[in-house]
Amino acid sequence: MKENNQNINQEENIILNSLGLLEKKEKEFFKKEIINYSAEDKKAVSDFNNLTSLFFKLVNDKSKEITPSSSVKDKLFAKINGRQKDFHFIFAASDDWEQHPIDGIQFKKLSYNEEKNYLMLLFKVAADTSYPEHHHSGAEECYVISGDIYTEGRVLGPGDFLHAEGGSDHEMLYTKNGCTLLLVVEPKDYM
Repeated sequence: MKENNQNINQEENIILNSLGLLEKKEKEFFKKEIINYSAEDKKAVSDFNNLTSLFFKLVNDKSKEITPSSSVKDKLFAKINGRQKDFHFIFAASDDWEQHPIDGIQFKKLSYNEEKNYLMLLFKVAADTSYPEHHHSGAEECYVISGDIYTEGRVLGPGDFLHAEGGSDHEMLYTKNGCTLLLVVEPKDYM
C-alpha cells in the first residue's frame, strides 16, 4: 500500500510540476527527487511536460478552435472517474445540509450501506433544540463531535459515545449549547 501511495504522490508531483502548480519549496524538492527517478520515470516526466506544453499551445491558439469529440471526452472522464470509483468524498466545506423536520436540526447523509443495512448521518443541532421521544427499530450509535447532548439522564460532550439497542425507546434528547453528532442508524428510522 505504501508503494502505491508513493506512486500516486509521484504522479501528482509530475502533473503539478508540469502545470507549474508546485509551490517554490515543493518544486525544489521535486527537482532533487527527480534525480533518483529511473530512466523510464524521467522519460515519463519529459513526455508529460511535452504533452502539457503542446496542450497549452493548442488551447491558447485562437486561430484554431479545438472541440474534442464525445468519444475523447468519454475516455478522458472514464479515466478520471475510474481512479476514484471506489471512493466517495463529502467535504466539510460542502453546503449540502438538509433541513430536518424538527426546527434547529440539519443533517447530511454521509453513506448508506444497503448490504449491511446502516445509514451514517452527520447532525448539526442548534442550541436549545430538543428531539422527541422515539423508538429504535434497529441499533443506533451516536458519537458527539462537538457541543452537548442531554440523554437518558446524562450529559454527553465531545468524544462521548452512546449505543442504543434495536427495539429500545429513547427519552427526549436536548442540547443546551448546540452540537454536532455522527449517527449510525437503521435506515428505515431515518429514510
